[in-house]
Amino acid sequence: MRPDTPLVTVVIPCFNMGGYVAEAVASVRAQTFRDFEVIVVDDGSDDPGTLEELRQVAAGGVTVLRTPNRGVAAARNEGVGAARGRYILPLDGDDLLFPHALERMVAALKEEPEVDIVSCDAELTGGAAGVLSLPEFCPVRQLSENLLFASALYRKSDWQRVGGYCTGFRFGWEDWDFWIAMTRGAARVARVPEPLFQYRIRPDSRDRSMALWQKGAMVLLILLRHAASYLRSPASLLRLVANARGMNRNRP
Repeated sequence: MRPDTPLVTVVIPCFNMGGYVAEAVASVRAQTFRDFEVIVVDDGSDDPGTLEELRQVAAGGVTVLRTPNRGVAAARNEGVGAARGRYILPLDGDDLLFPHALERMVAALKEEPEVDIVSCDAELTGGAAGVLSLPEFCPVRQLSENLLFASALYRKSDWQRVGGYCTGFRFGWEDWDFWIAMTRGAARVARVPEPLFQYRIRPDSRDRSMALWQKGAMVLLILLRHAASYLRSPASLLRLVANARGMNRNRP
């Protein structure tokens, strides 16, 4: 890579997150690991306060891309597509990275070249408290429940390989679908066993406000996109349907 090319790109989608996005950006800029860039994707925000916050973020030297409102998946794809970094870390606009997050995650990815994704634990804030440690990753179990936070480190080349985030997931779970696609083969997931970011629980968040019919539509889309995997593991299909109703309480 050229010397002026960052190793990591942190991609932050933002739709009317004016109360949080500046703090999210500040948490990235406070990293102990310095070889990174930040791209904020404004997903068609129409809130004046958010637009002013984004103006100030851009004035501070952060890249802000503006797009029509097309949803989180399209916004992430926009940011990753523009990324100069070899490694990608998505960060929601209302979450925060702890200062050593990139340092720990990059070290894990560089020290083990066979690892494809680096995950971590999360400290809950907002509507919940404590540390959320997800179960050890299992590709079969991933078919029926999401075992990874959206904020996990991966290579841009793998995003290209699987075709990015599916924009059909307008109601949520695009990250779950993405991780299924990423780990369909022999991909390896490493976990840093400590909270590296602050995960905000909001009762009005997109995933937690999904109606039952919307969950059903997203489950059907997952099934259609990964039909071969579910045919090989019928038990995962049954667990998926059983889990979907109560999914995403305090989970990614």
